[in-house]
Amino acid sequence: MYSYYGLSAAGPRFQKYLWWKKHMTAIQLTQFVLISVHISQYYFMEKCDYQMPLWIHLIWMYGIFFFLLFSNFWVQAYIKGSRLPVPDHKTNQNGSTNGHLAMNGKSHANGHVQPCENGEIVIGKVKEI
Repeated sequence: MYSYYGLSAAGPRFQKYLWWKKHMTAIQLTQFVLISVHISQYYFMEKCDYQMPLWIHLIWMYGIFFFLLFSNFWVQAYIKGSRLPVPDHKTNQNGSTNGHLAMNGKSHANGHVQPCENGEIVIGKVKEI
């Protein structure tokens, strides 16, 4: 699970190694069901001398809540396919380019344009005019 999180945090170039994302979610859903079923045996036992029954209730709620959250993720991501918002393709106000000129010297949101007053962008670098 943490290998998946590490690869997904490493950026888009590692997306090709995350083909097992759907399987990881299925394993986690199974884990939460097993946690809830295992801890719920307390409710069916006639005598249980567990000293802190509050923890049993909290663990049961943990399993149920996470199962509901991950189930919602499963439906949104794999059934509806609408987990991520649609990207907005508006141009940036600060650092946007009009043709080859940097308008106000601010950098793009992605950080690829260096600050400059007015300059021509040639192969990713700003050349003063």
